[in-house]
Amino acid sequence: MELHCCLWNDVNAFNFAVSDLEPIRTSFPNIEIVFHYDAAGFLDSADNAEYLLTWEFRATWYEACPVLKTIFTPAAGSDWVEEDPRSRVELVHGTFHGRILGESLLSAILFMNHRMPDMIRNFQSRAWDRNLQQNCRLLRNQIVLIVGLGHIGSECAGLLQGLGARIIGIKRDPNQRAKDVPGIDIRPVSELEASLSEADHVVLLLPGDRSTDRLLNLERLLCCKPGAYIYNFGRGNAIANADLLAAKDHIGGAFLDVVEQEPLDQESLLWDMENIMITPHSSCIYREYKSAFIEEVINHLGNRLEG
Repeated sequence: MELHCCLWNDVNAFNFAVSDLEPIRTSFPNIEIVFHYDAAGFLDSADNAEYLLTWEFRATWYEACPVLKTIFTPAAGSDWVEEDPRSRVELVHGTFHGRILGESLLSAILFMNHRMPDMIRNFQSRAWDRNLQQNCRLLRNQIVLIVGLGHIGSECAGLLQGLGARIIGIKRDPNQRAKDVPGIDIRPVSELEASLSEADHVVLLLPGDRSTDRLLNLERLLCCKPGAYIYNFGRGNAIANADLLAAKDHIGGAFLDVVEQEPLDQESLLWDMENIMITPHSSCIYREYKSAFIEEVINHLGNRLEG
């Protein structure tokens, strides 16, 4: 039985080495692990691959994998691994991102809520203005709207609830819960505009498909409570740069981990917005990322081999 691995990535935290697979080797000594540094190397020896760990897989490649049973990918979204057109090969995405991204979102909300962009400018000018934060409010007295309440959103909701925040969640199907988190006010997309008017913090955790293009457009941004903070930790297509700029005097600010075009053009006017923070699609870059994925793979393999 062969397990192949092709998990090269130019982000160090996502680039798997042979040593990262050692827990799999220890757990399943009878599985032969074949490591590849690129897709071409894998496809040259894919005839015997029953299991594959990969970041990328094209639909046309399935023909080269006659005995492939399961593809494991660390990615939470479907951006890089295409499904088997014949539905023969199982595709398993990583489900560990919620507890990782949750900490990034929490830090972003606290950063904006406590007016840290203003405080950084205060520090840079060597000032001592103790009145900058006089209108800050405790998170426990605020409402966080999570647009896209799936597995990741539910993990984030639970973390924020621990600080006393009230959570509203928007789901395509409000009757289908990804994870049971008591106390969340779950609503359908049809109630998005009304929900925006209630929220102090609006969090986007959406997939990057056509249905989410400009979901938070200018009209909806202007539906937000004046002074609300906007966060995008899903995909950049959900907010157009132009719409965000047009609404800059209405919203309180924005924290963007993803943007329309990545990397963001150095000439973009977003860089000049005073109450904004932009991070380079790095919300899941933690040392524990690779071990979390390997742990899930071991659990899945154990279930399949025992079955």
